[in-house]
Amino acid sequence: MTPEGRDAPPGPHAGSGGEELAVIGAGAAFDGRLVFRGSARVDGRLRGEVAAQGCLVIGERARVDARIEVDELVVAGELEGEVHARQRVRLLASARVTASLRTPRLALAEGCRFEGRCETLPAPSAAPRAG
Repeated sequence: MTPEGRDAPPGPHAGSGGEELAVIGAGAAFDGRLVFRGSARVDGRLRGEVAAQGCLVIGERARVDARIEVDELVVAGELEGEVHARQRVRLLASARVTASLRTPRLALAEGCRFEGRCETLPAPSAAPRAG
């Protein structure tokens, strides 16, 4: 949490499982297709498409206009586009989102702005257990 009581986005190099990957820093811009595995963070501008097995974090000062397909998406900045998150989408208090969302789980922090539509999908099923 920040001193103002808002959820803070994961740090600039925070990844799941300890890996670190900063993709687009503040002041940088990227147009095109971004493909990765693991975790990535955008603090600058991104326009195009994102396809990943992992988590994408859109920082508080980031601006993203893209079609996104990831496991998990955390938004603190500005996002416009289409999103398919296989596990969940989290919109933090500073998020400003105009998008079509498809995900099994959606978390909205108080104060975020969301305009668009959301389709909740069945949660991904766990692998069957051998009995």
